Amino acid sequence: MKEIKIGKIKENYYQIDMRGWMCPYPKYAIENLLEKLPPQSYMDLLVDCPAATQDVPEVVRKKGFRVEKVVLINDGEWSITIKNF
Repeated sequence: MKEIKIGKIKENYYQIDMRGWMCPYPKYAIENLLEKLPPQSYMDLLVDCPAATQDVPEVVRKKGFRVEKVVLINDGEWSITIKNF
């Protein structure tokens, strides 16, 4: 299984690279990742699975977090910005 790449961009801002992970893995992985996101922090989740642009925000909202934006960053790659408030 592939390793999830986690990076700290700056204080209270993290980036999780799940490009190359087939759906539905991003949808399931986000549940555990949200539990580790400190209050008042942001996370950019990078994905290349089109279904994740719908599935991940749905899970995020159900868990009580906010999706700030979903942005196409390259052909077939998206960044989903999540906030723990």
